[in-house]
Amino acid sequence: MTRTLHASCHCGAVHIDLPAEAAGILACHCGDCQKMHGNFNAFLAAPVAAIALSGGDALIWYQSSETARRAFCGTCGARVLKEVTDAGRWLISAGLIDGPTGKRIVRNLWEQSKPDWYDLPEVAR
Repeated sequence: MTRTLHASCHCGAVHIDLPAEAAGILACHCGDCQKMHGNFNAFLAAPVAAIALSGGDALIWYQSSETARRAFCGTCGARVLKEVTDAGRWLISAGLIDGPTGKRIVRNLWEQSKPDWYDLPEVAR
């Protein structure tokens, strides 16, 4: 039986179930994440076909670049996910996962864009 991670936005309008085997946590330090999240953002990546979404009608989608779009909850404003258009996977904001994940940051992305006021998170070995 496949273990599932459960995620939800702040108000509970959006719920996501994804396989626990999803990749480890990716910490993105790009300028877009800094502007949208107020800091770097941590994501769990999973194939769209492996994700169960309920409350998707509450999501508002924003085309953040030519190759990606992002969704946030229209009720509470929680940043829920990022879709890299051609990748066939969603990047779910790790902070939305309910309970322990058993995951660690496995990779920092866009390290060169990190501001000077924090150190890069440690990467699991």
